[in-house]
Amino acid sequence: MLDLIQAYENYLTKVKQASGNTVASYLRDIRQFAGWLHEEEETEVVDATQLHIHSFLSHLESEGRSAATRSRALASLKNFYGYVVSAGFLGESPVKEVKVDRGEKKLPQILTNREIELLLAQPSSLDPKGIRDKAMLEVMYATGIRVSELPFITAEAVQAGKAVVSCKNKTRVIFIPAPVRKLLRAYMKKTGV
Repeated sequence: MLDLIQAYENYLTKVKQASGNTVASYLRDIRQFAGWLHEEEETEVVDATQLHIHSFLSHLESEGRSAATRSRALASLKNFYGYVVSAGFLGESPVKEVKVDRGEKKLPQILTNREIELLLAQPSSLDPKGIRDKAMLEVMYATGIRVSELPFITAEAVQAGKAVVSCKNKTRVIFIPAPVRKLLRAYMKKTGV
């Protein structure tokens, strides 16, 4: 069983090239399931049935785990058993027909105008780092871009008033408003960028 989990880890890292966080999450869920299965059902993962999967999810619920946590655990098990079947260790996945209630999606919390003002006033404009931080916050607030998209805001983009950004295989054009361009130019002038 440990060899199977090790083979799955190799598959995730080398074939799927999954991120470190994804690998860690999947393996944590699989090991938790394997431990529970061995302790409670005296069964190995290759012998698990649909009933075992349902019992495990019920166990997580009884421990007070959220619907999102149970949903993630099920996704981990589906991925794991998908690998186990494709690698020829099993003929059919015990997770194939299992579903879990995902729970309610929470709406994002929106900052009030006062909270936004306080946030934007936080960085000190007296040193280069403070000017940089203020410029980054203003760009993100004015354009709605993600932190991971900030590196696409180059000196050329500031001059042009727009930037082409890529995130998760999607490309889009971000327009940089004039007041934000002015702030970015001040930052570039102060820091010599």
